[in-house]
Amino acid sequence: MVLKSNPEFLQCVVKQMQKGIPEDPILECHPDGYQHLRDQVESLFALADQKLHTFPFKDVRPCWFRLYTDASIAKALTVMENPFELSELDNIVSILDMALIMAGGLGREQLIHDLLFNLKKALGEHQEDSERPSKRRRLQELTNILPHDTVSLPTIHFPIPQMSNPSLTKFQAFMTDKREPIILTDILTHWAALEKWKNSSYWLDNTIQGRRLVPVEIGRSYTDEDWGQRILSFGEFLHDFILQMPEAGFRSGEPPRTCYLAQHDLLKQIPSLRGDIAVPDYCYLDVPGPEPGTPVCSSRVETETNKARNPKVGSSTGLASFGPEDKDSTDSEVQQNIWFGPAWTISPLHHDPYHNILCQVVGKKYIRLYSPTHSAALLPRRKDEPAPHARTHRTEGSPEFTKEDSQASETIDMSNTSQIDIAAMELSPLEDWDEVYPGINGIPYTECILEAGQALYIPVGWWHYVRSCSVGISVSFWW
Repeated sequence: MVLKSNPEFLQCVVKQMQKGIPEDPILECHPDGYQHLRDQVESLFALADQKLHTFPFKDVRPCWFRLYTDASIAKALTVMENPFELSELDNIVSILDMALIMAGGLGREQLIHDLLFNLKKALGEHQEDSERPSKRRRLQELTNILPHDTVSLPTIHFPIPQMSNPSLTKFQAFMTDKREPIILTDILTHWAALEKWKNSSYWLDNTIQGRRLVPVEIGRSYTDEDWGQRILSFGEFLHDFILQMPEAGFRSGEPPRTCYLAQHDLLKQIPSLRGDIAVPDYCYLDVPGPEPGTPVCSSRVETETNKARNPKVGSSTGLASFGPEDKDSTDSEVQQNIWFGPAWTISPLHHDPYHNILCQVVGKKYIRLYSPTHSAALLPRRKDEPAPHARTHRTEGSPEFTKEDSQASETIDMSNTSQIDIAAMELSPLEDWDEVYPGINGIPYTECILEAGQALYIPVGWWHYVRSCSVGISVSFWW
């Protein structure tokens, strides 16, 4: 069966590509226009792809991101302009998604979203023509509700207090005066995601029946040697790691090998999901700075000192606005990330330079927090930690990242992550962990099991360890 794209829509896309963008960085590496790009699309795409993989991501010039994006669109259009087989749909979606993931869809983000929506619409029309309603119903029922079994649900000894739907004034005062974590209840009751995101059929419908690509983490923790990253189709992630519950690991007393869709702005990549949630109003309040003497405070002082010594020279070309989004520099915006994974996906003990409201949408998470005033005792890792896992943005399609890809000699600042393995402490509670981590048993902490529909406020700089107790989906809001 063949699929057909709307010809009028495709004509509009081509006109947009021909029109170009004012002061477009692409002119630095490809000044010859859209028709030349179409004629030489394979070689130009290969060139841009090479540049994205040759240099550290932060050093790639904006023109190569633009060329990668436009060449990706041109490759997709060469297939979409004629009726195409269903078997070709995977490749078209992959090309467009890689442009979003690798290059941020630079300069063409909305155009790529429109193309993907057109593909989704064409597939829907094909399915309506080819499937009987009764068959479609049976397929949806087979993969409807996400697994909800819980594992390793701990007893809570030092519970985090709760606050029900506080007013903005009350929460502002709490943040300023208490500077502590708090569970917020009854603030997500209007989120459609609380019901919709429990259904795997809903996820499949919003990912072109699982064809959309997502970046995932493979392995227990980013601090482990065997940890890595891959780009998978959402369908593969869903069927292999979410709908199939791994049991072998639990029988051996060890957590199973996991796959985690972690810290990814999926709402930006798939805008149809945005309407299911809302940014909490609390994220627009003024927040207190980090506590004096804590790592985040010291880091900010160091950053401001360096800025004063080396002020950036402004650009008069207008090109400074082009480049992949730097999440570390968007201080004025609320950063949204999705965390989606099976039981035993963890974030090791670490702290962030932002205030955070972590909203639990599906499933349960165990969270343990330590005050930043105990940072030295929590054994932070080094600023020049060897980085066998430093593989972000180094991918060829969907294979697993390798040490060769990441340049094995690379180091990374891991000082926001503790050497203390809380997951190991959970698995072996009878071991004398004071011998392994001197003084750990005497450091006070607070903890909770965050339930679906609840949110946890984590103040800036607080150390936190997070573990899924079931299939779980969370949304974090950093500001």
